[in-house]
Amino acid sequence: MNPASDVHGIGDGRVLISGGGIAGLTLAILLRESGWDPVVIERAPAMRTEGYMMDFFGTGWDVAERMGLVREIREVRYPIDALEYVDKSGSPTFPAVPIERVRRAFGGKYTYLRRSDLERILFHRASGAGVPVLFDTTIRSVQETGAGVQVTFSDGTSDTFRLLFGADGVHSRVRELVFGRESQFDRFLGYYIAGFHVPRREYGIGRSLKIYEEPGRVLWCYPLDEQSMDAVYFFRHDDVGRLAHEERLAFVRTQFAGAGWIAEQVLQDVPAAEPPYFDAMTQIGMPAWQTGRIALLGDACGCLTPLAGQGSHMAMAGAYVLSRELQRSGGDHRRAFPAYERFLKPFVTKKQDDAKRFAHQFVPASRLQMAIRYPLLRMTYSNLFIGRFLASFGAKSILTEYA
Repeated sequence: MNPASDVHGIGDGRVLISGGGIAGLTLAILLRESGWDPVVIERAPAMRTEGYMMDFFGTGWDVAERMGLVREIREVRYPIDALEYVDKSGSPTFPAVPIERVRRAFGGKYTYLRRSDLERILFHRASGAGVPVLFDTTIRSVQETGAGVQVTFSDGTSDTFRLLFGADGVHSRVRELVFGRESQFDRFLGYYIAGFHVPRREYGIGRSLKIYEEPGRVLWCYPLDEQSMDAVYFFRHDDVGRLAHEERLAFVRTQFAGAGWIAEQVLQDVPAAEPPYFDAMTQIGMPAWQTGRIALLGDACGCLTPLAGQGSHMAMAGAYVLSRELQRSGGDHRRAFPAYERFLKPFVTKKQDDAKRFAHQFVPASRLQMAIRYPLLRMTYSNLFIGRFLASFGAKSILTEYA
């Protein structure tokens, strides 16, 4: 059945997706392919370039494979041949882990991507499918009626859509308007993340992802090409609320004052105009992800934080399950939305709990903890144990359990 002809809605199949990131674009593509007419709005003025590198595998790879995106994803290549934990002189604390060993453990279905890479791939697919993406646009108000959802936009215009999806991130505008203030749902884990795109200069990164740790603060450096790299900082700190963009670089520099290796130097070399990726490690937990004709997906309803390492995977899975349930129900959101939440929410909750437990390992609290865990990490990344280790971090797609 074409969902646009279903008697349960306003009849034309037009839906609005707030958020042009991974969750929103994935949903737009899948809905378009199944007969809907999605419109995407994005508050940024253009596609984002800031972000951080991420491992792409498991559930995310499974969805990308089902969407026919694997070729484009494999074409994105970075000169990362190994993973190394280094000391303050830049010397490895144990032998480098070949990335090929990790890739083999995933059956070849593993790569590094920047978030902006995946968004670009999805944007091109959505645009090619005729999905309009309206930048520099937000929602001013939402009113659900018997016929649909009336939305007033930031420019003062209004329109009515059959369904509304909030895929607009951890600070979701749709969630705020429909479900209530963010403070009702956020759980700050006690950490911050900041990511910068910087010239490589003479940092000695080579072709390795290099990880440097001190108690309470960590730096990950990813080579991008011969001229540039991504530097991603994680650190413990009390909640400071929202920081203005112009305050963020200075704040991170303060947290890494006196840090070893290149951690402090890189921050001094970051151009003042460089827009950082910056956010609190905050999870979102909600009693319900959907109401009436409105549903949330991705970070808007189940932010995992980078501590879980699978936010993009679950965003794509949410979009996939939502589109499938709408297809199965003949477009009836009253059946599709609860079914989507029943399947996905337990997986998201478990991954959020795992992230909370893993946080103190991700950013070590003491040098003693660091000294104890390096031999364990060396063993974990060995050929003998790496498969079991990665299985606990989502090597298996959750969609294998989706009937």
